[in-house]
Amino acid sequence: MADQGEKKEWKLEHPDESCTAEEKHTTSPQTGLSPTGNQTQNFLANDEQNMSPGIKCQASDCLMEEVTHNKIMEPLSHQEIAAPDTLPSTELEEMGATFGQDKNIIHAKDELKLKKDEPTSFANQSGRPCEPYPFHRYHDTYRYVEGSFLNIPESGALNLTEPCHEFKSFINTTDETKMCKFTTDVIKFGAACMNTRTNGTIHFGIGDKPSFTHGQVLGVVVDDKEAYGAKLKSEIDCYFEHKHKRSAQMCIKPPRFVGVLNKDMTSSKKCVIEVDIVPDSTICGENFYHTYSMSTKKKKSKVKETVTTETNPSKQFFVRDGGSSRNLFPHTTSAKDAKEYNDFIGSVEQRAQLRKQAEEKHLRVIKSSNQGSKLCQMITGGTASLDKSNYEQYVIVTNKSHSVQFESLGFLVELNPTAVLDFDPQSSENGLQQYFEKQSPVTVHLPDQYKITGDVEDIANNLQLTQNTNWVFCNGKIGEEEPSEINHWMMDKGASIQGVTSFLCRKDVLPNKRFLVVFLLLSTVSDTMDPLVETFSTFLQELKGTEQILCICDNKQAFTSWRDLIQARCRIDVSSRCIYELSLSEVNGTVLSLWSENRRSGHFLPCGGGGKVILEKEMERSLNTLDVLCVNQCEGGNEDKIAIEENFYKGGKVSWWNFFYSEQPGSTPFIKRDKFAYITDTVIPELCSERKACMLLNLIHIPGCGGTTLAMHTLWALRDRFRCAVLLDNNADFAKVADQVVTLLNYKCEEQLPHVPVLLMIDDFDEMERVFDLQQLIENECVKRQSQSKSAQVILLNCMRSESSEHDQKEPTKDTVFIGNKLSEEEQKQFQQKLKETNKMYANVDTFYKFMVSKVKLVTKYFQGVVSHTLKSFKTDMSATHLLLLLACNEDNPGAALYLPPFRNVFSYQPRQVCQTTKVEELFGKYSSLVTNVNVDDFAVRLISPQIGRLCWNEIASQNDLTPEQVISVCMDVYKRSFSTNRPSYRRR
Repeated sequence: MADQGEKKEWKLEHPDESCTAEEKHTTSPQTGLSPTGNQTQNFLANDEQNMSPGIKCQASDCLMEEVTHNKIMEPLSHQEIAAPDTLPSTELEEMGATFGQDKNIIHAKDELKLKKDEPTSFANQSGRPCEPYPFHRYHDTYRYVEGSFLNIPESGALNLTEPCHEFKSFINTTDETKMCKFTTDVIKFGAACMNTRTNGTIHFGIGDKPSFTHGQVLGVVVDDKEAYGAKLKSEIDCYFEHKHKRSAQMCIKPPRFVGVLNKDMTSSKKCVIEVDIVPDSTICGENFYHTYSMSTKKKKSKVKETVTTETNPSKQFFVRDGGSSRNLFPHTTSAKDAKEYNDFIGSVEQRAQLRKQAEEKHLRVIKSSNQGSKLCQMITGGTASLDKSNYEQYVIVTNKSHSVQFESLGFLVELNPTAVLDFDPQSSENGLQQYFEKQSPVTVHLPDQYKITGDVEDIANNLQLTQNTNWVFCNGKIGEEEPSEINHWMMDKGASIQGVTSFLCRKDVLPNKRFLVVFLLLSTVSDTMDPLVETFSTFLQELKGTEQILCICDNKQAFTSWRDLIQARCRIDVSSRCIYELSLSEVNGTVLSLWSENRRSGHFLPCGGGGKVILEKEMERSLNTLDVLCVNQCEGGNEDKIAIEENFYKGGKVSWWNFFYSEQPGSTPFIKRDKFAYITDTVIPELCSERKACMLLNLIHIPGCGGTTLAMHTLWALRDRFRCAVLLDNNADFAKVADQVVTLLNYKCEEQLPHVPVLLMIDDFDEMERVFDLQQLIENECVKRQSQSKSAQVILLNCMRSESSEHDQKEPTKDTVFIGNKLSEEEQKQFQQKLKETNKMYANVDTFYKFMVSKVKLVTKYFQGVVSHTLKSFKTDMSATHLLLLLACNEDNPGAALYLPPFRNVFSYQPRQVCQTTKVEELFGKYSSLVTNVNVDDFAVRLISPQIGRLCWNEIASQNDLTPEQVISVCMDVYKRSFSTNRPSYRRR
């Protein structure tokens, strides 16, 4: 029985048996209901002149009886009658009913009672519009609400990149036929989109007319989600031609299962199954796609009365035609059918070109966003540091969460909010409150507990406001208070939430202007009656503006809906107080990086626009072929600055610490070579605009002129705009390297397009062919992982040696920059300034040969003096001199490193322990200033500069009055005494 206050419109048709078919047309063709009294009079007035006299009389009697019927039935429809036989005839007569009508009224009243007892059907429910799940995404936390409807029509091709849509209710399908219907409909839709070259999404669990509201969210229960993906993959191989199977697998994406919430925002077991189609121009080209299904025919034998079954493949060619898919393949000899099919086939080349043009209009170039920096400013009140934030307290307002979001919500715990206003009634069971409480204590409350019934300080103490985070369940709590549907929340719970906001905004509760209200939208808000909209309005009034309000939306779609709702409700544009271009993991990393303690203990990668994500230690260790350069590299470290800089200036390889220390207060900036700005500001940005996934930049340099240092300086300067890394081992498996590079590219931003590109430095490759091999493998991995983009994703910075000094005069090209050994006047000035600084800090600057050779022009003359001074009293019978001789003998192989362990028989050198670093000073004594460790391999050494080798050779021969043959003889003696089977090992640096 319906509630007494429930009003339902009801009009029942009871035409007299003498009425003709024409008279029955007075029933509304849309609803099947009879017209009201006014409609009847209008009908008679308008159509009376067109009736014959006999028809006119019959129609008049019939329609006037209908008017009397409606007049009588209207009051009855609002009365509660236990049973129709209790209606006394006197009451019917008082209403004006005749005896003939009595029986009809009693019958109608019985029907009315049954109608009131019927549950409301889907078709009669008034849902609210909602956005579809973001196209070509899988990890968004967006969910539908049962009874709402998608605000998009079923359509054909639009602009080719905007997806078309098709709805399938999928609720009247038996378990035996569900999978078959699913795969058949998907392949039909997919082939149609591929041939038409349009993006598209087919939805299962979305209703359509006439049974439901167009686009109505119904949802279906799926027990085995993996079975749908596996079955679709196998059926694609069966339906498409062999040559097109791979293309179809790439264009028809795996199914997505979008959760469906109940109307009170609690979880249900239902979901909507969606499949996206993306016929990328690089995949489809100018191909067209037929499909083959098996058709079954029954055939009767002429000889015997038997029936046999024949199964034949049926060829099909689907295209999008309006809101449906149509088969154009001609199965008849009709010239019209053949012409339509042939015309479409002839237009495929043009369609492919249009698709390519449509994609180029939406090039995913790196966005010039500043939302990461904006978040840093807004959440700290302008200090960009949470150690010195202008806000002392934080209040969080949030809604329905998803379990996949929890790993990106660590910043909430770090913020230590005073209160969390949670509108998820299931939050303590499987939501945010359960996650938060595992890491920080909370005190759970219902809104009524904030009602001011006494002294404010006593209420705050009872709430434990200053002890633990107050967790307020604003839409009920499962097991304690029933949640309300959106339409009823304002009446049921609105007043109590106003009490909570008023209490928290009192100046004697939270410090005035010193707390921030953060609206964390974990689910899309799409209804003007949503409790969060009303709560925002309440805070807006209490705080008298948006200055203390920050809104964080999980994606741009959620932001657009939120902005429009606030605009309609509060008449303000909230865009300037919203963060929406950062994913939740990027928000998490950005906020966590604002604490100095976190910067010292963790590593962060850039995500564009000033945002950051955390590089988990497990992931960092797994990228074992790469030395990943993080945004906060070296922060919190305690390396010996003097030792690091001495090693570098004496000829050691530059490290990240050299750049870090040069940026500290009181230090002179690291010297920038003339080509530095050209590389960072011109060459690399131009390469990023290219459509190829992996672009190559060659940095060709003469040995010893600082090419490697320039390349590493480039990475350091761009570490907040690129995900930078250095290849650790040139002999590593390139397939493994490519896999790790793309993993770094996609890390925590797989669907956050466009990606921040990877800038990978590779150093000292012998052959360009190997560089091209690595480039191709990275491109293949991007395709395999579907990380293609319309802009470059990986930049290979190839730092390669060249012996030709002619490069000094060569102009750079689009992908190649040349570095010679001559310093410009500007570079000379920078070196002189740096020398003044080093003279103040170090007493042994004269031994900083690498630095000194950089600041003087006559390199050879300078080194002659260094070598003569160092090799005074050189004795050929000393162990250290044997090693130096071997290095000098290898002067034709610039930059070669000498592997030390084979020489342990010659002198007292012992191989280093696992955790021990070999020191050059211990091995070479006073000659150590000419030699340096190789960083990658600590038990290998090399000369500090290629020029040193020939000079050492000549100096040794001159001082000891030895001919070149005699020098070689000494070296051979070392060989004979040291090795029985092995030769000394030289390695390229």
